[in-house]
Amino acid sequence: MILRALALAAPAVLLAACTNAVEVEPAALPSAASASAWVVYQGAMSASPTASWAPDTVAAGTFLPYRPDSPAITYEPTVVPPGARAEVGIVRNSAGMIVRLTTSGLIPRRSYGAHLHTAPCTAAPADAGPHYQHRKDPKTPSVNPSYANPRNEIWLDFTADASGAATVTSEQRWSFAAGASPRSLVIHELTTRTGAGVAGTAGERAACLTLPTR
Repeated sequence: MILRALALAAPAVLLAACTNAVEVEPAALPSAASASAWVVYQGAMSASPTASWAPDTVAAGTFLPYRPDSPAITYEPTVVPPGARAEVGIVRNSAGMIVRLTTSGLIPRRSYGAHLHTAPCTAAPADAGPHYQHRKDPKTPSVNPSYANPRNEIWLDFTADASGAATVTSEQRWSFAAGASPRSLVIHELTTRTGAGVAGTAGERAACLTLPTR
């Protein structure tokens, strides 16, 4: 009987030994140093990615056809439907800054271009001015990839999820100068191109959200 009990116990002991010998480590996350200047997160807005998000500048609005003093304007309702929303938050940190755009109510699965521009929104889409640039291109319009790129400008391209929502961030190693911050977010009908002679272009301006003076 003793021998039979030992024989039955042996496989269990071996199995336990094998199990204890294996340590499962969590999957490694990409380091901040390897992150691109243009980081895109797709999906509906939720509490988890914004739980510790405390921006020092926030602008938010619901896109509607132009009316005086409206902070959020849709110029192309078939691209940015009336009632769609956007929020821009800006946080400064020791490395530079993070700009985050959250959207909802857009066309599901559709891709958009988005950038920060130099002037407030008006009835005319072009009045929002060119892209805000950290190092300003001496030539206009700026279509040189040396200046029109996601490291020198704030690009926030995104693809809406099945509900028409998205979240996207731009992480930069520089920050806006006091009194010289961008004044608008412009959503474009196309994603941003990067080639020489067309860098930074993204089709028509479909919507605009005015940002506060900083």
